[in-house]
Amino acid sequence: MSLPTLPEFFMMLPGVLMGLTFHEFAHAWVATRFGDDTPRLMGRVTLNPMAHLDILGTLLLFIGGFGWAKPVQVNTSRLRPRVWGDIAVSLAGVTMNLLLSIIFFILLNMAAAGLFFGYRNLQLLLTLQFAYRINLILVGFNLIPLPPLDGFHVARYLLPPSMNQVVSFLYQWGPYLFFFLVIAAPQVLHLFLDPVYAGLLFVVRGVSAPVFWALGI
Repeated sequence: MSLPTLPEFFMMLPGVLMGLTFHEFAHAWVATRFGDDTPRLMGRVTLNPMAHLDILGTLLLFIGGFGWAKPVQVNTSRLRPRVWGDIAVSLAGVTMNLLLSIIFFILLNMAAAGLFFGYRNLQLLLTLQFAYRINLILVGFNLIPLPPLDGFHVARYLLPPSMNQVVSFLYQWGPYLFFFLVIAAPQVLHLFLDPVYAGLLFVVRGVSAPVFWALGI
């Protein structure tokens, strides 16, 4: 891991703040829509970054390529319907990051075409590139099917009841396994992440293509 330079830090800042804040806001907002007011009572249905940011998780996103915010507490017993509500809440964060990634990708290409200032502003290009990539990273990592990540909250519903002991084991030891893989065996994670990122890039480019066609870029 290496520290970003001061200019890089400020260019990464919008993507980091928006990516983490909007991710957690989406979890909180969807949970309230499905009947659980716990996030609202804890002040999480807000776009104020201070309500969501975790200092260590934010710094790691700057210097390590992955990070996290304060998890939104959800009482799944209050969700109606419970299972579909839980799945919707789990996918809300990555869906928001994917939407942000698409928006920043479109803005990046518009800036590269000189549509904002009549010329290509390097600082703006790098800021938008960081924001696009950071949000894509947040999508990919959160889809990893290990707790406490969102991907596991969805994947567990695909497992048969006979694997309940496996689910319980992963709830207890999954976070340690995840950090071990990040630190000691990142190539194992990339067996999952590489095809995920390839699919995400396909989606981002596919959604953006009609916009580029309309703009003539």
